[in-house]
Amino acid sequence: MYVFNFYPTHSKSHKKIDFRSDVDDLGFMRPWSTLEESGCQKQYETWYASYLPIVVRRRCRWEKENPRRNSHLLQRFVRKGIPHTFRKELWLRSCPSRKDGVWQRHEVPDEVIKQIKLDLPRTFPDNKFLKTETTRKTLGRALFAVAEHIPSVGYCQGLNFVAGIILLVVNDEARAIDLLIHLVSQRQDYYGKNMIGLRRDMHVLHSLLREHCPRVIVTLEKLDVGLDMLVGKWFVCWFVESLPMETVLRLWDCMIYEGDEWLFKIAVSLFRSNMIAISSCETIDQLMTEIQNIGTSKAALYCHQLMMKSAALPITNKSIENLRVVAEKEIPE
Repeated sequence: MYVFNFYPTHSKSHKKIDFRSDVDDLGFMRPWSTLEESGCQKQYETWYASYLPIVVRRRCRWEKENPRRNSHLLQRFVRKGIPHTFRKELWLRSCPSRKDGVWQRHEVPDEVIKQIKLDLPRTFPDNKFLKTETTRKTLGRALFAVAEHIPSVGYCQGLNFVAGIILLVVNDEARAIDLLIHLVSQRQDYYGKNMIGLRRDMHVLHSLLREHCPRVIVTLEKLDVGLDMLVGKWFVCWFVESLPMETVLRLWDCMIYEGDEWLFKIAVSLFRSNMIAISSCETIDQLMTEIQNIGTSKAALYCHQLMMKSAALPITNKSIENLRVVAEKEIPE
């Protein structure tokens, strides 16, 4: 896991990067840290050397143009990346507050509380901030608040990672919980007992892949395997723990501002970028391995290029809603 808002010293050519700390500003160990044994230091240094100029350029453009006050510019600027200094503000821009009485409180079953407590130490256990007892209690309160205000969701494994990222970025317990409840409530049918929303959207993704990546669908049908088994986690956790952290943050920038279309845009883009490897699979085990490899692929790492390719796809919230209507008629209750 990593983000870009670390402050490296680098040469003018950006060919060699030296980092001052083994952890980034959100408390995650950097993959190129001397403490990390993944052997991927050069890969990430190469990526960051190409990404750093983009980050610097976009930060300057945000400060010069101030798209926060210009709705005509804001979508384009969000798609090209929100600087970390503005991310909290933009994420919270349309988020209501619990103080406004938007959500009612309900009793939380003991079993849900037990599940939450079990997952607290499992949530990014190596993160510098989330592994402290104080922050874990904050995380527990955030997850309890979801169960308290959205009883149809209660608690679902994976939401702990979503909550962790929101707490780290927003860095304000009350507003982070507001945002968590707001975002989960928009996708609450992913988390109910029958997960009807997730099953519906896997059907939608199947339709999109048939249009944009037909070779992938041929492989899935040949091996008789469903997307829910392969990539259901992508949608349940909004790609947390499936993609590099900077890619997740860039995706969330767009998802929070524009909506669910971005979950589908990214999913389709990733399948397209890995279509040859996926379509060559002869067994389910091979397919599962290739799907897992997507998260460490170059397409996933080079987030700016991924976002630009995804933005160009003709997938909109309107087209998603139309496909959902069809899917709801075809999936069993």
